[in-house]
Amino acid sequence: MKLVFIILTSLSLFACGAASEKGKWNEADREEAMKDVKTYSSAIETVGSQKDLCFDCYVDSLEKNYDNYEAAKRLNEGDRLGILMDCAIKNFKFD
Repeated sequence: MKLVFIILTSLSLFACGAASEKGKWNEADREEAMKDVKTYSSAIETVGSQKDLCFDCYVDSLEKNYDNYEAAKRLNEGDRLGILMDCAIKNFKFD
C-alpha cells in the first residue's frame, strides 16, 4: 500500500511540473514571458539581429527579481520597457 501511495505521489509531482521561484522559473513561465515581451518588438528595432538576445535578457532579468511570471506581470508598461531598453543597450551591436 505504501508503494502505491509513493508512486501516485511521485507521478502527480512530475505531472504538475516544478513551481517557479526567484532565479529559477519553470518553462511555462519563461515561455509566457517570452511571448509577451515579443509584443514590444518594435521598441527595439535598432538592435537588429540582436533582438533574441534582448528578449532572453529581459526574461532573465524578470526571473532574477520575481518569484514567477504572474508576479512580474504586475509591472507597469513603463517599467517593462525600461528593462527591455537596458537589455537593448547591453546587446547593441552594429550589423
